Amino acid sequence: MSGTERRAQIIDAAIALFGRHGFKGTTTKSLAQASGVSEATIFKHFPTKNDLYAAAFERRTGVGTEQLIAELQDYVERGEDERMLRTLVRAIFYGYEHDRDLHRMLQYAWLEQEPADNQRLYEQMQDYPLFVFLRNYVRQRQAEGAFSPESTNLLAAALTGLPVHEAIRRKLYGLDTGFSDAMVVEAYARLLLDGLKTRPAR
Repeated sequence: MSGTERRAQIIDAAIALFGRHGFKGTTTKSLAQASGVSEATIFKHFPTKNDLYAAAFERRTGVGTEQLIAELQDYVERGEDERMLRTLVRAIFYGYEHDRDLHRMLQYAWLEQEPADNQRLYEQMQDYPLFVFLRNYVRQRQAEGAFSPESTNLLAAALTGLPVHEAIRRKLYGLDTGFSDAMVVEAYARLLLDGLKTRPAR
């Protein structure tokens, strides 16, 4: 088995274990057993749990991300902002529904770690390609005068914050909110776009 394959094997085992037992409940011994390698091999590839967490996030969220960004960019270039936002919200829902282990792992990580560790992880995640794309998208529309001149980072965060919160309720907690996914996608896309737009001077 190549080093790349072994690394992927460790990541997949970690996501499953972290998603069921959390960071604190998962030992390197149990991780080594689940991935079929020694503890020394795990530390060779991932010196800390934060390194493993970041690699897991990148590996799983990277699946299909390039294609999604290309689709979103196409809508942006055609000026179809609402359609772009519908596609974004739909993709977030899909990710939470089809990779529950990853998102359970994320929840455990944020809750179990110290604030300083969470801050480091947050800063690492800002380089995730989708987040970079969204910041650039907001910045472009601001330069065109279409979006509010508020903080670019704040507005870009809002584009994922609302859909992610709803995805957690619906896909992780299994709550029936009384609305179909399609209804929520349509409503959130309009709501997000209306919130981003520049307000006329009074």
